[in-house]
Amino acid sequence: MKNKIFIPIVVILLVALYTGVSNYSLKEINTEDLDVSKFIEIADEVSENKAQINWKYVASIIGVIQKNNFKSVDTDKIKYISNLFLEESTDEYKLNNLDLVLDKLNLKKKEKNRVTNYIEDLKYFGLKPERLGADTKYTKFIDNLKDDAIDNYKTYKVLPSITIAQAILESGWGESSLAKDYNNLFGIKADIYWSGSSVTLETTEFEDTKINDKFRKYDNQGDSLKDHAKFLAENKRYKNNGVFDMNTYIYQAKALEKAGYSTAMDENGKKLYASRLIEIIRQYNLQIIDSEVQSENLK
Repeated sequence: MKNKIFIPIVVILLVALYTGVSNYSLKEINTEDLDVSKFIEIADEVSENKAQINWKYVASIIGVIQKNNFKSVDTDKIKYISNLFLEESTDEYKLNNLDLVLDKLNLKKKEKNRVTNYIEDLKYFGLKPERLGADTKYTKFIDNLKDDAIDNYKTYKVLPSITIAQAILESGWGESSLAKDYNNLFGIKADIYWSGSSVTLETTEFEDTKINDKFRKYDNQGDSLKDHAKFLAENKRYKNNGVFDMNTYIYQAKALEKAGYSTAMDENGKKLYASRLIEIIRQYNLQIIDSEVQSENLK
């Protein structure tokens, strides 16, 4: 009797192993095996300087196609799905919306709904999921700047991800005294061209030399963001280095660095500013905002 029970169980296990049947639930996306870095890097590679692809859309689609098994996802498949979001139009690239891509893949209604559910599962997920929750100080800081950063992009072509990442880097998440007390998120000084309010503070220049200098003072953080974008737009060196011609954050960050926005270097003399911005943008999914606003421009 024992043999009659044992043999069928062995057969079932072997068949399951051979056919690749997994125990993954299909109701929620399998974030445990999702290689976020891989999806971000490939989505950015395909985006190039064309338009910013949403890595969460790509991951959610592949999650449905692969039955939530991310262990066997290869690079070519991620590139293929990513490319479906790009549409060449005359001399520029635009983003295809999610529905169009799902139709191209001939997904069934049930599968389309699952993609939507997976995207929602990834709302607060990324390289640093512990910092991306709805109630964390990091998410709240980003959300407070998001709308103004988007307005800046529409007016000055500075990508929202770049604006927010610069604010994070230069104000220490809004914790600097300039940011907290005077709403100056970028440390912009009150030069001869500034006619607004200012404050004189002690600052360090040339390593250990401390001096008193005047800094711009704003009524709110939104004014600081707008003035920062205006400051870039009115400075010819940023235009001359192609900052406003860049369509994705990696290229715009490198253009800012090339234009001399920051001279920070490591011990080997390698410039650091662009890589710092790129790291922050990836860690906090700021490039998703770029993708959203570029998609809106198609409507």
